[in-house]
Amino acid sequence: MSMRSLPSEPRRRGVLGLLALPAVLLLPGCAAFTQIGVDVTTFGTWPERRPAGRYVVDRLPSQNPASPEQVQLEAAAAQALQRAGFTAADSPARADVLVQLGWGRSRVLSPFADSRPWGTRTPLLDPLPPERRAHASVGVGVGVGIGGRRGGIGIGGTFGEPATYERQQVQLLFIDRASRDKLVEIRVQHEARYSSADYLPLLFDAGLSGFPTLTPGIRHVTVQLP
Repeated sequence: MSMRSLPSEPRRRGVLGLLALPAVLLLPGCAAFTQIGVDVTTFGTWPERRPAGRYVVDRLPSQNPASPEQVQLEAAAAQALQRAGFTAADSPARADVLVQLGWGRSRVLSPFADSRPWGTRTPLLDPLPPERRAHASVGVGVGVGIGGRRGGIGIGGTFGEPATYERQQVQLLFIDRASRDKLVEIRVQHEARYSSADYLPLLFDAGLSGFPTLTPGIRHVTVQLP
């Protein structure tokens, strides 16, 4: 009776390494990740030859200055604004610009999530409809809210819960204090399997990169992790 030979030790280690690779790649905060990519959308342009100047945060009625989320949001924005050349004014009357801030975090369905029983959808031939991508969201500030949408079974998820990605968005709106004219609006979005609130300073840095030259439109910015 013939016996099947066992794989050699180097080959066996290689196979085990390949099997373990996907799990390593999905680990949040893995040391292999040294940078993230974000999408920056800019509306308007910063006035030519206008310095950064002094700013104050112009809070909306819904923004509680004592809430942990608002404190974290303003602290992260302050770091990026300072690096861009702005200084915090000690009172609104002494500010040159008002800055409105927004922050939203949400979960969106993976484009490979399967909404049919027993995984019968073929992702490449039968992509997920765009209207099913929204899953749930929370946020504070300009243009964010609370909502949700449920899906079906997804690759990598549990029964009845689709595989999801995390989406994080921040927004800055600069307003001239004297005239109340809106100068520039900046939106920054990061979408990945993992997006931490610790990335907030990096997202604001990406939005203000190149200041005062802020080209209107969408651009992709790569940010190095600390």
